[in-house]
Amino acid sequence: MNNRATNGFMRLRLIVLLLAAVVSTGCGYRATEAVPESALPSDADSISVSVANIDEYRATLARLRGKVVLVDFWATWCPSCVVQFPHTVELHKKYAGRGLAVVSVSLDEPDAESQVRKFLRRNGASFDNLLSAYGGGVKAIEAFGLSGAVPCYRVYDRSGELRHEFAVDPRAARQFGPADIDAAVVELLE
Repeated sequence: MNNRATNGFMRLRLIVLLLAAVVSTGCGYRATEAVPESALPSDADSISVSVANIDEYRATLARLRGKVVLVDFWATWCPSCVVQFPHTVELHKKYAGRGLAVVSVSLDEPDAESQVRKFLRRNGASFDNLLSAYGGGVKAIEAFGLSGAVPCYRVYDRSGELRHEFAVDPRAARQFGPADIDAAVVELLE
């Protein structure tokens, strides 16, 4: 097989694996829960989201050099993401004073910005929040270099080097959990 055919086969294989992961994790419906304004955290008005392409994502990471950075790739249509997102917020609250910066990257469609913003406000996500300019399809997976389904987490050291990645892998005997993310963050903060 030549390189072009090998690359095409590998890309198709990645797409099939990602689709299998999405199906196996249940990330196939949109959350529609309504939240009253009175239930929002007091600092919710300061929470923002920016539609971002890969260059803007990289610029955000570059701006945060000198800090340990946790990136949470998620989507409102992914039940696992919705359940795990509060843990990301708690990590930010717990370790921001020690040098942790958090970036969330929603893989919702750009026209779902108001839904994404509402979710972020409801969770008190007072850190950098990006919304994929590519939505959540194959182009987003390729642009951001995701190796599995969402939720997907990346942990960068203070020099901007990717040190840990946690992605859903349907072939793995054990999936990652919050304790694994915590340990990776704490390791780099010390």
